[in-house]
Amino acid sequence: MQGKLRAPLTLPPLSYPFPSEISPYANEIDAQAIGWAGQMNILDSAMTAEYAGLRVGRLAGRTSPRSEPVGLQLLADWQLWLFAFDDAFCDESATGEDPELLARTVVDYLRILEDPGQEPDAADPFMGALADLRDRILVHSAPMQWMRFVHSVTGYFLAQCWEAANRSRQTAPTLVEYVHMRRHSGAVPTCMALIDVAGGFVLPQEDFANPHVMSLAQQATNIACWANDILSYPKEVARSRSVHSLPPILSAQYGIDMPEALHRAGQMHDHAVRQYLEQEATARAQASPQLHRYLDDLRFWMTGNLDWSLETRRYNVADYNAADVLDEVRPA
Repeated sequence: MQGKLRAPLTLPPLSYPFPSEISPYANEIDAQAIGWAGQMNILDSAMTAEYAGLRVGRLAGRTSPRSEPVGLQLLADWQLWLFAFDDAFCDESATGEDPELLARTVVDYLRILEDPGQEPDAADPFMGALADLRDRILVHSAPMQWMRFVHSVTGYFLAQCWEAANRSRQTAPTLVEYVHMRRHSGAVPTCMALIDVAGGFVLPQEDFANPHVMSLAQQATNIACWANDILSYPKEVARSRSVHSLPPILSAQYGIDMPEALHRAGQMHDHAVRQYLEQEATARAQASPQLHRYLDDLRFWMTGNLDWSLETRRYNVADYNAADVLDEVRPA
């Protein structure tokens, strides 16, 4: 899993032809999310200091900039839970290389979501925090909104077990397999499932399930996940036990070096943005006000994810373009 230390890698530039916005509540929400995580005991004192640089409130505030504080806090707290879960159980943890152990863990968490009457294990702070989120989301969501969220979280947990199985066997997925599963492993659909919950409106099921709208949501998810793969690649090489990311997958599939793999990842990202623009006009043509709002927030998810990625201390993107990183790594 080690590569060779070579010359600095330059990450490809990414941009979108959409406006950026940020909620005026973003910084306040950020502080409250860190406080909530401390109360739930999913962050110890050392992690609390590190997560202060995560700026999760600004991620929520950029991806859902028009939401009121209550909805925005739900989104930020959920995003913080995801980051903490990822660090504790996934690619930076030994659990992330043990698919059986990880599966047993997420089954208990799914039980909390699928059976709202279940009480969490008091000894498991992640379960307790998840139950707290469950109860709060249920208050602010319609039944179909809640079911969308649970469905998306199930996909996220399945994808984490899939990644753990790949790591345990030290095998890399094909590009086609990776592109499909990356949408789930990145957890973006779980956040998109909360777009209308956080926004205080209900997207009708006929709009949400419209094939054209579903395709746009999948493309927006791909774009956000591939941008993350590109911008977080140096961090993943430095910290992860094995790297599950688009550039190494491209490198392995086509036998190319990492600078070329990063370049191709950027090309895939930019092509997806162009496709999104072409298809979005059709969906907007006769869209309801709720669907217009949802499509606006899909745009905000792309721009907001990029803007946040460039400012969070989780990735330190500006530093990596001037630093030596591993340019060869075996994906797994």
